[in-house]
Amino acid sequence: MGKQTNGILGDYSGKVGKVVGSSWNGVAVVKSTPKKSKKAKTPKQEEQQAKFKTASDFALSMHDLLLLGFKDQAVRMTGANYGLSHIVKNAIDGTNPDFKIAYDRVVVSKGRLPNVEEPAVSSPKTGTVQFTWTGTEENGREKPTDLAILVAYCPELNRTVFKPVATREDKSAELNVPKFKGKVVHTWLTFMSANGKLMATSVYTGSVTIT
Repeated sequence: MGKQTNGILGDYSGKVGKVVGSSWNGVAVVKSTPKKSKKAKTPKQEEQQAKFKTASDFALSMHDLLLLGFKDQAVRMTGANYGLSHIVKNAIDGTNPDFKIAYDRVVVSKGRLPNVEEPAVSSPKTGTVQFTWTGTEENGREKPTDLAILVAYCPELNRTVFKPVATREDKSAELNVPKFKGKVVHTWLTFMSANGKLMATSVYTGSVTIT
């Protein structure tokens, strides 16, 4: 049901008959309701729809991370939408209807800040992921104080944990993931400048079974 505001000449929102009223950037907009297509989807359309569902189910688990990681690339869209688009285009393997995420091609952040060298992960302690890396010397944009953002995704639970818990100069950091105990997780490492203005392009740091 539509809602009238400011009298008969005012705005309304919602559906009234065959038109829909809404507001966009403070401007009242009226448009006709779209007609439902009676055409069957082509195989290509069905394939793209299946890819999008696979990507969106995964991306939803790391929505807030993608907002942060792609804040500089998001033009006329959110960072989460940019990240989802990147996954659809670059990180889907398989054939319809058995599409799957190619985790090693997933990027969770993108930017001009250099990343590190020789990143690796392990799980030496129960319910944790241990990240290590080298290449921390200051050389251009990177600083010892850059924040290390550790990321772990559990496919079985479709859940992502991420946290800035160390700095570039620490060369190692531990991410607590107690709910992932006994499960396989996929991991990424990225960096953000201390003032939050610069992001690095993330690196996939492999999979590990949480002890």
